[in-house]
Amino acid sequence: DVYLTAPGGAYSSAAVAEAYRRTLHAVQVQELEALAAGDGFTETQSEPAAIDDVGDVSLGSLYGGEIRSIAEDALRREPADLSIELNDSVLSCIGLYQGSLREWFQAALSRGGRYLPRIREVFAAEGVPQDLAYLALVESAFHTRALSRAKAKGMWQFMPATGRRFGLAQDWWVDERSDPEKATHAAARYLRELYELFGDWNLALASYNAGEGRVSRAMERYGASDFWSLSRVSNLAQETRNYVPMIHAAIIVAKAADRYGFDIAPEPVFTYDAVPVKGAVDLRVIAECAGTGVTTVQSFNPELRRLATPANRTFRVKVPTGKGEQLAGCLQTLPAEKRVAFRTHVVGRGQTLSSIARRYGAETRAIASANGLGSGKRLARGTELIIPVKAGPARDLAARTRTAVRHRIRSGDTLHALAQRYNTTVADLMSWNNLTGSLLAAGNTLTIYTIR
Repeated sequence: DVYLTAPGGAYSSAAVAEAYRRTLHAVQVQELEALAAGDGFTETQSEPAAIDDVGDVSLGSLYGGEIRSIAEDALRREPADLSIELNDSVLSCIGLYQGSLREWFQAALSRGGRYLPRIREVFAAEGVPQDLAYLALVESAFHTRALSRAKAKGMWQFMPATGRRFGLAQDWWVDERSDPEKATHAAARYLRELYELFGDWNLALASYNAGEGRVSRAMERYGASDFWSLSRVSNLAQETRNYVPMIHAAIIVAKAADRYGFDIAPEPVFTYDAVPVKGAVDLRVIAECAGTGVTTVQSFNPELRRLATPANRTFRVKVPTGKGEQLAGCLQTLPAEKRVAFRTHVVGRGQTLSSIARRYGAETRAIASANGLGSGKRLARGTELIIPVKAGPARDLAARTRTAVRHRIRSGDTLHALAQRYNTTVADLMSWNNLTGSLLAAGNTLTIYTIR
């Protein structure tokens, strides 16, 4: 602004023009460094899945008589809504929770306070025992972004194919396996389906972990009709043999946490306002509009894989209760240029996804996915695309700085044709040369910055 509003503009003298060029160069380096860091396109970090860490521990004999008596009393005071077995495996899991897994269990149960009331509501509506809400404690410790070594994801640890089977969308922008509401509904339907298949909740739980085919084949091979006998005689993985008793133990401890020596501080129940947002909007802009932090917006929308809402549809952004009206009002008056803080490209004549991808060093498949483009779809001229720039070392992209060239305008030159020729945009050409219109006079000279 200082250069452009100076007397005579940015090219009033050689010295001012050079200072202007250096400033543009510095801005470009900053932009490239931001793109190298992802600038909204690097995928949100996942968290380790609890089942990977605790699923195959050796149980042994980890309990004393008091563990049983507390469990029996807890179930008398507050009966579970499914049959709980107080065998050696379950009691050993309680001992494990009290011992080496104490801090992990206490943190997980506290975190569960955020989601447990809603999980119970959904399970009750689907005809699933409400106490099976603690399956999510064993699977993920109630972390919505948990990702296992087997690529299961979310609080309920859905594999990609199973998630899609139960209606959880997964694309470049979102992964609804991390959506606590949608994934809870999917988990309830899946558990109910498994129960209808086996007629037994323990076998349903084992199948949730190992897959219904594996459990069915093991039952047939070993002639077992219930989980406890199957776990003794079959070759089920250690994780699956531990899985059911760990859930039973979690249910018991949750009913008598203080008597087992846990100090549980439940997190506040998850409540929110949902605001429909059309197209790609940077979550940092949404956070600013809502008067909250970007980490808060991300924690309320864990299904978003990027630092932006999807470009190709309307997404209901969740913000803390009471912030929705403020966000909606802010977005209505938000200038278009502030909605997205990452690279866009307007398709020119003859351009293809491949040529655009080469220009930006991006992947053709990533551009197609980010913009909801099907395989083989032709690009209409004038279409605006989101360009996912691959993250990489900042110094590598920053090194590709712009070099100034002088172009003498010839008859027939247009801004669009020059933008195509020099791999830049019409907006940049106008900005660099302080142009207010698209008409070019033959014989004049343009300054153009090209990436080397």
